[in-house]
Amino acid sequence: MAEKVAEFVELQSAGDRLPQACARTALHYERGETVSVYAPDPADAAALDELLWTFRQNSFIPHVRLKQATEPLIEPVLICGDEDEDGGAAAGADVLIVLSADQLPKWFAAVPRVLDFAEVYDEKRSQAGRRRYAALKQAGYRMRFIKP
Repeated sequence: MAEKVAEFVELQSAGDRLPQACARTALHYERGETVSVYAPDPADAAALDELLWTFRQNSFIPHVRLKQATEPLIEPVLICGDEDEDGGAAAGADVLIVLSADQLPKWFAAVPRVLDFAEVYDEKRSQAGRRRYAALKQAGYRMRFIKP
């Protein structure tokens, strides 16, 4: 079985989250990996959906929101929330990016690489990040911390 790795990217402000999520999604997409972005907040999911079209000039990351997806799923990036309780297509990704959540999705352990954010600018979000960190560590992920 492949090693499971979780990376936490430190964020200094709320305005860093979406640009960092786009940059990390682009990085994994360009490596040829499939990505599921867990965004249970509908406003976050909508903002990311829009930003993936425009965050880089002359660049587009093919993506779809799970509730708008059709079978067969061909987009390499899937934006999902709590509507995908068992993971389904989202759990089959190479990488899971946790955009914003109090806790990880139930199916997180099916994904070998998890990228999350350490939102050090806000105590409530920081505590939620610590809980997600502990859950990932307990699930056997090797932990890395990144300062962009």
